[in-house]
Amino acid sequence: MGPFTESMTRLCGEIVALRGARLTFVRDLGQDVAAMKADFRRAHFEMARRTKAERQGFVKALGHEVASLMAGFHRAHKAMARQTKAERRAAVNHLKKTVGGMRREFALDLAGAHRVWCGPTPAERRAKDEAERRAKHEAEQRSKEAAERDRLAALAMAKEEAVRHHGSPAAHHGSSAVKEEPGRPGKKKG
Repeated sequence: MGPFTESMTRLCGEIVALRGARLTFVRDLGQDVAAMKADFRRAHFEMARRTKAERQGFVKALGHEVASLMAGFHRAHKAMARQTKAERRAAVNHLKKTVGGMRREFALDLAGAHRVWCGPTPAERRAKDEAERRAKHEAEQRSKEAAERDRLAALAMAKEEAVRHHGSPAAHHGSSAVKEEPGRPGKKKG
């Protein structure tokens, strides 16, 4: 065999060996890619499952937080409504009292001006006349009572004086038939 034949034989052997190595490399590369793709699919599936659970947990927690926040807003709104309602009522009551006082003052002032301009009303005149009549009647009653007390006191003093100076009134008068009316001094019966 010549050098050329040996070179060709060697070259053919190398070509066949390289073809076999290429086929093995391509087969191994296909298996590696398939294994890598399977690993990617498994990792992707696992990550999808885990992130889905995390998303569901996040959404659930977010729902709880929103519900809690809304309940807090609702409670705060109710409390604020109660407080502002009470404040409005107090303000309205204060306003009613203030305006009522102003209206009363104005009505009294207006009535005073009317009274000055037109004089007292018939009812006020009647009430004034009735009060004056009662006061006059009471004064007369008191003066009558005082006069009666004075008269009774004078009568009692006169009797005592008569008894002291004369002894008994019948002894000095004898049978002169002068008799005093009981309860009225100085009156004679007859």
